[in-house]
Amino acid sequence: MPQPARVGSFSMSADVRSDEELMHAYLAGEKNAIAILLQRRRDWMWSVARKTVRDAAIAEDAVQEAMTAVFRKAHTFRSESKVTTWMYMIVQNACIDLLRKESVRPRLSDSDDEGIHDTTSFADQSDTKVIITQALATLPEDQRLALTMTIIEGYSIDEAAAIAGVAPGTIKSRCSRGKEALAAYLGERESGSGGHSGSGGNQKPVQSVKEEKGGQ
Repeated sequence: MPQPARVGSFSMSADVRSDEELMHAYLAGEKNAIAILLQRRRDWMWSVARKTVRDAAIAEDAVQEAMTAVFRKAHTFRSESKVTTWMYMIVQNACIDLLRKESVRPRLSDSDDEGIHDTTSFADQSDTKVIITQALATLPEDQRLALTMTIIEGYSIDEAAAIAGVAPGTIKSRCSRGKEALAAYLGERESGSGGHSGSGGNQKPVQSVKEEKGGQ
């Protein structure tokens, strides 16, 4: 008879608790709960990482870093947030940190730079994904999450709003502000040094601006 999947010495298949219930159980002292959560979400974390970076090895390292970070930062989880939103940002940050360490800085062509203004062409610029990810790192987390979900991963505004736990109008506002900031960042990077800026990697994050309607 097939045995249920296990992590350590406990069964994985019988647990039907939600992600949030598992997180709260872990924070209440049930040590196995977070391992069940991570096992459940392992493939999803991999998918998020692979949509952010092209290199499978870097994506795998990012997932490992993110899983460790989930353990380490579990106490920072806020009950009003969805676990997947919180974990999504952890995976994104792990990808960005590893890309920075790799110091991969391919140059954007003029046509690539222009593509930032068009949602469809932006999503299709696979050859510039690394530098786009680096540019996204300069944004506040709320704008980076909105852009990554809607442009890179292809979620609709409503789907992204549901994942982030905010109103659709908030996602639209964050995307608009984020695309303006990205266009300015990429334009300065190209015009300032022809793609070899000494300050591009030290760009300070764009100051977050609270949305006028429905913002969080």
